[in-house]
Amino acid sequence: MCGIAGIWSDGQRLDLAAVVHRMNGVQVHRGPDGQGVWLSKAGHVCLGHTRLSILDLSELGKQPMAYGERYTITYSGEIYNYLELREELLGKGYVFRTRTDTEVLLAAYHAYGHAMLEKLDGMFAFVLFDEEKNELFGARDRFGEKPLFYSNRNDDFLFASEIKALKAGGLNGVVSEKMMYNYLANDLVENPCDQSETFYANIRKLKPAHYFVYSNHAFKEHCYWQMEVGASEEFSSAELGMRMRELLHQSVLRRLRADVRIGASLSGGLDSSAVVAMMADLHAEARTYSARFHNFHHDEGYYVNIISKKYNLHHVDVYVDENNLLRDLSKLMYHQEEPFQTGSIYAQFCVYEAARADGIVVMLDGQGADEYQCGYVKDFKWYLRELLFDRPSYHQFINEVRLSHDLALSLSFRDVLTQVLPRLAKTAAEWKRSLLPFRTPGISQEFNRTYGRMASPFSEFSSLKEALCHQMTHQGLEKLLRFADRNAMAHSLEVRLPYLSHELVAFVMSLHSRFLLAGGWSKSIMRTGMKGVLPDEIVWRRHKIGFEVPEDQWMNNPAAIELAYSSKRALMARGFINDQYAQTWKCINAGMFLGDI
Repeated sequence: MCGIAGIWSDGQRLDLAAVVHRMNGVQVHRGPDGQGVWLSKAGHVCLGHTRLSILDLSELGKQPMAYGERYTITYSGEIYNYLELREELLGKGYVFRTRTDTEVLLAAYHAYGHAMLEKLDGMFAFVLFDEEKNELFGARDRFGEKPLFYSNRNDDFLFASEIKALKAGGLNGVVSEKMMYNYLANDLVENPCDQSETFYANIRKLKPAHYFVYSNHAFKEHCYWQMEVGASEEFSSAELGMRMRELLHQSVLRRLRADVRIGASLSGGLDSSAVVAMMADLHAEARTYSARFHNFHHDEGYYVNIISKKYNLHHVDVYVDENNLLRDLSKLMYHQEEPFQTGSIYAQFCVYEAARADGIVVMLDGQGADEYQCGYVKDFKWYLRELLFDRPSYHQFINEVRLSHDLALSLSFRDVLTQVLPRLAKTAAEWKRSLLPFRTPGISQEFNRTYGRMASPFSEFSSLKEALCHQMTHQGLEKLLRFADRNAMAHSLEVRLPYLSHELVAFVMSLHSRFLLAGGWSKSIMRTGMKGVLPDEIVWRRHKIGFEVPEDQWMNNPAAIELAYSSKRALMARGFINDQYAQTWKCINAGMFLGDI
């Protein structure tokens, strides 16, 4: 997994190696197994790396890694199909001295240039210096599992895996009030209109599925992959379910490639249970970990126990409460670096902490499936809208839903028609906003006056696939990946997500929408594929809980109430909110991020 850092400086400045050493130091939790610093011959480029050893644990795997006299790379992540790529490159005459995916990545770049990105199945962020061209080339994986922050200032270009490393490199972070407004008013932690924005106005992030070239003081960013949408009806639901299972099986198999101990998160839901079932089928010895909550009606222990007993798992329940949260909140904020929306982030933090304490270094997790397999109730709305102009299909779908009892839908054609006027409603809302920007309860008038007239960050969609693409590429998945990466790396743990195999995603997105919510069942293809593999109680669960925590109970703790009060006063003093603002968790989060409490 690791942490990367580096600087290009043509100006008269401090020793670059010393600067990168400091950058490495603040993100050493990303790679506690070794640190490296490399300086270019001309002395203007310095690359840094902190290593979490996963493949080839010997010294041969250390970074930054050179390839001949031309390329040097600092790389974070895993190329899951590196063995297949290695065989391909061996056939071309390439020779390897290590068993690492890093060396395969370097050889692939030498063989294919930028086009090698299309061949990679993995999560990655890397920066490579080309001595011959005197340029930096960097890239980020398709969905943004691994982070890459940068700042381009005067004669300096800095990059790192974490914002705090850029600060250690001498950058003063300037808080973005626009992002704070979107967080406090719109409950957003990303800007779907510009994915490069962060909560700091002078710090950017490389967009997912993009690469950059930096030379001659110029930064140029390019997209190398886009999600394609189809409407194939070539196969039956049963055949599609089987193909889905095969692709997931392949994805899990590749993500089990490691020279260290592997574990898995288990929530008791369909997604994580399917991953654990695949691991058991592959005879992978893995410990599983679940977040649990005392006296909470949404605790999923019942379903976790079903899977644990079926596969005779070595399972660990991690109980989380508000006392632990208040104790660890500063540490959690330090590692997350930017505000987040719910206390569920802390529950994930605790699960990863427990796994690492058990000696687990790689963790498989079920995140990512909901965003493209229709795992949310809101996805039904987009599909109903899509069907609106095909009345026979609409009525057939409603009848299927009623028969399945998956959702308590009782919708007439007229009901749906009233839902399908959002474009007119959106236009009216924009017009109203331009006249009356003071629209968010609890946000101060001045803050609303400054930012309330911004274009809405929320989108409306005319079809299900359009909505799913947006969730995968602009708003939804990105924040979950940020939370998981920071939580795992805080404990020097690598988290791998089998559902984000781009081949698996491409397969699902190539199908006609009717297969995705067939019979009114969310994740219909997945359910069909896992029928007979997982217990029916898991396959046909009707009520999705999600990763929910007893946040209301936690926020009623006297210490939490006092912290929220202090945070609210601090935000009011900055002119962001007024006394009517009622979002306790966001007050605490924002106040701690700003350093006001």
